[in-house]
Amino acid sequence: MTTVRILALLFLAALARAQNLYTKAENPSSTEPKLPVVDDKACPGPPRRVDGVMEPVAVKIRTAEPMYSTWQAKRVVAGTLKTGEEVDAWSGVNVILEPDKARVLQSSEPDEKPVLKPGDEMLGYGFRGDGNYLFWAKGAWFTEYYENEGNLRGDCGFADKTMCTFAIVKKGIQEWWVQVRTSGGITGWVLASKNVHDKSWSNANFGDLCMMD
Repeated sequence: MTTVRILALLFLAALARAQNLYTKAENPSSTEPKLPVVDDKACPGPPRRVDGVMEPVAVKIRTAEPMYSTWQAKRVVAGTLKTGEEVDAWSGVNVILEPDKARVLQSSEPDEKPVLKPGDEMLGYGFRGDGNYLFWAKGAWFTEYYENEGNLRGDCGFADKTMCTFAIVKKGIQEWWVQVRTSGGITGWVLASKNVHDKSWSNANFGDLCMMD
């Protein structure tokens, strides 16, 4: 338990040093968020607590890859994940270097903030562990569930087209990092995926970690 607490404290300390760390307490602003934006609620999200003990997600390594000391720019190799070993995925971080551009498809409810109407633009800041995309528009942060994504052609995963509330029309640049711990107790970070506009890359080990049903 002591080891888990120390790891959690180190993780929080690293996040506190990040630029523009998004929190729900951030005040609304009419100015676009300064880049890079770092969101610590990315997939797989914080570990579950079972009987007071944190339980991470177990991942079996398919292909060997390096593990780094941090997700930040000043990082060094902390070890190598070996094919066949099982590691624990503790948390994730989205590093947004350029946000997605999205379009509103349905009007928001009158009591929702921000008030949006079809055609309004919003900026996207990555996918979270709870199945939501993080957006910013009109000075406010908010989320939209992944199943509510449609496109400008009118395609939608629901028979009721009004259920699709947004469409991503231009991909930005973002990295998704996952914090892992090996069976030997070494903790580090791996680059799980990177999107550069229309080009997308994900590694074989963590690409399926946060697929939703």
